Formats: sequence, structure tokens, C-alpha cells
Amino acid sequence: MTIFYDFNIAPKEEIIETLEEFNFKGACIFYNSQKYFEEESDIKESFNQLNESTKLDLYQGIVINHTNPQLLRKDVQRLYKKVDLIMANGGEEKLNRIICETPQIDIINHPYLHKRNSGINHVLSKLMVENNISVNINLTDILQHRGYFKAKILNQVNQLLMLQRKYGFRTILSSGSESFYDVRSPKSMIMLSQLTDMDIDYAKKCITQHPLEIIENITIHKESIVQGVRIIKD
Repeated sequence: MTIFYDFNIAPKEEIIETLEEFNFKGACIFYNSQKYFEEESDIKESFNQLNESTKLDLYQGIVINHTNPQLLRKDVQRLYKKVDLIMANGGEEKLNRIICETPQIDIINHPYLHKRNSGINHVLSKLMVENNISVNINLTDILQHRGYFKAKILNQVNQLLMLQRKYGFRTILSSGSESFYDVRSPKSMIMLSQLTDMDIDYAKKCITQHPLEIIENITIHKESIVQGVRIIKD
């Protein structure tokens, strides 16, 4: 039996219930980092309630949306031991470089934001492989645009995929669901991926195998003392 994951959803019960109906195995809820700092105890309680109310395997994540690299690094250091996953929104070249150099970050989101190209080059591709960082291809980025802007995003994603095939960094597909209307079945997610140059077999890995590999990294992060040093349990 194939197991599917949606690694980018809002913390809403209606979304989780819809994922259950589509037979997903698990999902990652991403909270805004600034909101997390302001409401940490409330967010933890809310997440625990959602986790107890569902048969899905839920993971708690933080999305960091800083254009200042120093603030991004500061937030990463404050948060990476507190949550399961950290995703950082990319964009400017310097910002993308800092994200790809930071092994505590698990996922880079839309590195092409406000750019003409994918936002990733051969140097950043190698850094992502070295630091085990994945690229999130958010289907909402594609679906919410029309005409020229949609064609531009598809071209940027295709540039990413060309680099992925050459350097082998990990990518995932996510719905970016803000309500149950945004939730897609696994079959729909795979079919939507065909708007890009992604082949079907690789698309399946982006919602099955690749999220599983990210889940395995959660344990590594939590057992790490500093970069490259882990606690080994008997």
C-alpha cells in the first residue's frame, strides 16, 4: 500500500479531515515563525488537540519569512529544537544562499519569488545536497496564477527540475492548503505536476518517498548536539 503525505497545510481541522478522506498517511502543519514566538503555548496546545483528533501522522513545522539573512539565522537557532521541521521562504539571491547553507533548515519554499529564474544555481544545488535541504513545489503557487504569471512560474519550476536531475537534491510536492477547498487527492497532485516537466514516477516520490526521508531527518536533528555531532543511544 502506497502512503502519501502533504507537507504544507494550515492548522485547520477541515483540512485534516479532507486529507483523511483522501487516504493520506500524514501531513505537516506549518505555523508562521512570528506568530509562534507570540503564541507558542497556545499553538502547541492547538497542535496537540489536532494531533489527538486525527489518525493522520501530524508534524509541527515553522515557516520563516525573513528577507534579512541575520534575522533568519536568529530565528532558526531559536526554533529548530522546538519543532519537527523548519521551512524558509526564499527569494533574493543572498537569502537563498543563506538558506541553502543552513543545515537546520529542512525545506526551502519558492526560491524563485520575485525572480526571473528558479532562484537556484549549481552552487546552491550542491549546498542543498550537502545540507540535506529539500525544495517545496507548492501547487498553490501554480494554481492561483493565470496567463503570463502562471507560465513564468511553470518555467521557473522547470528550471528547478533541470537542476534536480543533474545534482540530485530532494523535492516535494505540497498543496499549500489554507482551506479544505485547496486540498487535492494524491492522484490530483500527481496530475497537476504534469503541468511541469516532472515525470509521473518522480511526482509520486515527491509525495511518498521524499517526505518519508524528511521524517527520518527529524530524529537526526533532535539527536544532534552541534552540526555533525549526534547523541547515540544504546
